[in-house]
Amino acid sequence: MAKLTLKLNDEVIKEITISKDRELTIGRDQTNDLQLDNLAVSRFHAKIYKQGWPFYIEDLKTTNGTYLNNRMVNWKESLKNDDIITIGKYMLIYNDSSMDYENGKDSPFDPNLTIKV
Repeated sequence: MAKLTLKLNDEVIKEITISKDRELTIGRDQTNDLQLDNLAVSRFHAKIYKQGWPFYIEDLKTTNGTYLNNRMVNWKESLKNDDIITIGKYMLIYNDSSMDYENGKDSPFDPNLTIKV
């Protein structure tokens, strides 16, 4: 299960579960799934969604930008465990327990699968 930990000034504000079935919208407008009250956040700032295996963060052509691990997201970027998304003065830490295979646990791929070419 994928989740975001929302932090402000190093204090955890809340944890948000991300559904694989729908996108999560982020912005200042109250119609967003995650509303962030800060003038540096656009009304409709970013979205997180699943496309194939990984989740992606996409900046919605904002003025102040969306940052992933201190790099500006130009269009969309795939997310990995412990990635830090910065929007305005807020930090979102991404974690997906289904990605534990990166640490040698519960790989989504069958290790006995043989591919013939």
